[in-house]
Amino acid sequence: MDQKKRLDTKNKDAKEEIISKAGEVKESVSEKSVEVKQKASEAKDSVSDKSKELRESASERTEELRSTAEKMVNDLLSTLREKQEDLGKTITEYTAPNTPYVDLISTPTEFIIIADLPGVEKENLSVDVTNDSVTIKVTFPEGMEGEGINYIKRERGFGEVTRNLELPYEVKIKEASANFEDSMLTINLPKKIVETQKLEIK
Repeated sequence: MDQKKRLDTKNKDAKEEIISKAGEVKESVSEKSVEVKQKASEAKDSVSDKSKELRESASERTEELRSTAEKMVNDLLSTLREKQEDLGKTITEYTAPNTPYVDLISTPTEFIIIADLPGVEKENLSVDVTNDSVTIKVTFPEGMEGEGINYIKRERGFGEVTRNLELPYEVKIKEASANFEDSMLTINLPKKIVETQKLEIK
């Protein structure tokens, strides 16, 4: 009987010890669970912070790249505009007529200059006369412009040109005249006639 009591007591003690150990394990697991949750939360916050930092860094980098790209494009456009202006000037120089073509006619009393100036307006034309030269300055119109207009071939020049003509004899400037009609310029320049007198030889 004593042995049975001892066994019961021993079993009871073992059972209590097991229950105690189970309680300790449960408490330990609970603490570990809280610790794991805390670590997970910290890790999540850290990942979130890193993600935010990466997004901000990427945003700053993107802005920097966009700014650099905009500067490069603006520089390129500026260079293209300058080159376009230079090209326009070169084309204007190339397409400008070398000279208004003229006829210089001599009669016994005057010089007559005739120039064909198609498309030129009277206000875009000037004539200067000296005793022995004539300067004709003309601005030829640029031609057709507008959306959808594209020259396939362009031979008629445009822009300002000057033609200077040296005369073989002096002219009377005050009696000179110019007439512009039907795109034709006519300049009349009376000659200075050198008077001669035959001397009687004695």
